[in-house]
Order: sequence, then structure tokens, then C-alpha cells
Amino acid sequence: MKTSHRFQLIAVLGLLAIAIGFVHLRLSEPIYQGKRTSAWIADLGSDDVELIKRAQKVWVGLGEAATPHLISAVEKKESRFHSWYMKLWSSRKLPEFVRQRLPVPISHVHQARLNSVLTLSQMGAKAKRALPVLVQALKEEDLSMRMAAAEAVGRIGPAAQPAIPALVNMLKEYENSERTVATYALIQIGDPAGKAIESLTSLLNDKNSQTRISAAVALWLLEGQSQPTLELLKKNNGPEDWQDRFFSAYTLGEFGSAAKEAVPALLELLHDEHEGVREHAAKALMKIDPAAAQKAGIK
Repeated sequence: MKTSHRFQLIAVLGLLAIAIGFVHLRLSEPIYQGKRTSAWIADLGSDDVELIKRAQKVWVGLGEAATPHLISAVEKKESRFHSWYMKLWSSRKLPEFVRQRLPVPISHVHQARLNSVLTLSQMGAKAKRALPVLVQALKEEDLSMRMAAAEAVGRIGPAAQPAIPALVNMLKEYENSERTVATYALIQIGDPAGKAIESLTSLLNDKNSQTRISAAVALWLLEGQSQPTLELLKKNNGPEDWQDRFFSAYTLGEFGSAAKEAVPALLELLHDEHEGVREHAAKALMKIDPAAAQKAGIK
């Protein structure tokens, strides 16, 4: 047999192997609005914003039935096989009858994973089955993935209590936005068993002042312990501490009416020597207690 014929035979056998390998998947893969599930997942990894939005709308509309597919997408990792398969698919060398029986490859795996987590976030409590994979996402190196996962577990609500340790660890991070989303998620989940108290209390002595503030606010809103936050606000009253007061006002404002006990402290910050602190104290009051803000002359 000539070498060229041998390579052709190997290629044909390879395609047949792929087709056979995926035949069970293809037979069981549902079709939604005229597209296979793999195609909708692939859209989450595209560069087209409109495709992504449409795919997210479809998955959210499916409710709990979408959860297993989104879980698989989040669990998917880039591999040599995926890279080879993507290259083969993109080459258009596959016969159409074979392409129709194979899953649509994801062009950007990380983007598809992130958008899958964001979609689960939109599903709220209906994404409960995805909690284990979301908890793992909370521990990833990528900041965007951790932020999206924190938002998703928070929206699941009380059923997401297994995520509390990972969320507490996020309070130790440098990014203000990460600490805020972690704190908000903890508030939404609740802590009836007091699982977070020990960890949060230990963070009150952290070297990073903003980590201390995040922990204090979490203890206040989650456990009803207002004293740590009030003490930190009183302690950070020097000219050099304005950034801590600024962050405290900003963080409290993010929780709206849930932080109503902070109104007296924020009213005091309206007279702070630093303009930025005064501005954020005013904004926080408007979010937390509009009546108190109006009474204080804030427009």
C-alpha cells in the first residue's frame, strides 16, 4: 500500500473513531430552539456579545434543566485533544454528515466557563445543583472567575452555606471589589450556625486595614456584631486614615437598608475633614436610609 493511501486510511479511521466515540452523546443531546446544547455552550465562548447574550437567555429560560450542561461547561478545561479537535473542526475538512454528529467545539474555553458561571448567577436558587463546581471556582486564580462565582453562590441563598469558608478567604484578598462581593454573598447566604464567626473575627487583626473593615462589616451584617465596625471607625479617625473611612462608607453603602444600624456613624462622617469621605458617606446614607439622608440635608 502506498504511503499516501495509508495516511488517507488512517485519517478515515480516525474520523470514524471520533464519530463512534460521540454517537451516544449525539443521540442523547437535546435540541433547544433549533440548536444542540453543545452549540449553545459554544456560543458562550464566542467573541460575539449578541450570541453570548442570546445563549444566556436560553439557558436561564430553561431553568434547572440547564444546570447539568452549565456545570459541564464550567468543569471543562483546555486540553491537547480540545485544541486538536478545534483545529480539525475549523479546517472544514470534516464531511458534513460527520460534523452533524459531533459536538460543536468551544472557541474560547475560559470565556465559556466564565459566561457559564455568570449564567448560573442569573438563575439564582435554581442553580443549587451547581454549588460544588461554584465552590471550586471560588478558589481559582482568575479574579473574574472568583467574582462571578461569589455572586452566583450568594444568589443561591441559604442553601449555599458550604461556600462560606471560601468566601471568608476572599475577604483576605487585596481587591476591594472582591471583598465587597464576598461580603454581600455572605449576607445573602446567612450564617445561622455561626460558621464564619471565628474566621471573620480573626480577620479583625489582619495587617490590611481594608480586610479588617470587610470582616467587621460582615460580622455586623451577618452576625449582628456592630461593635467591631464602630470601633474601627472611631480608631481610624486620624488624617492619615481617611482611606479606611472612605472604604468603610463605600462598603456599608453597598448593602442598602441592611446596614441601617450604620446611619449614626455615617452621619458623623458627613463632617469628616476629607471631601471623599464626606461624599461617600452621603451616597451611603442615600442607599441605606433616604429619609435620614434627606433630614441631614443630602440631596
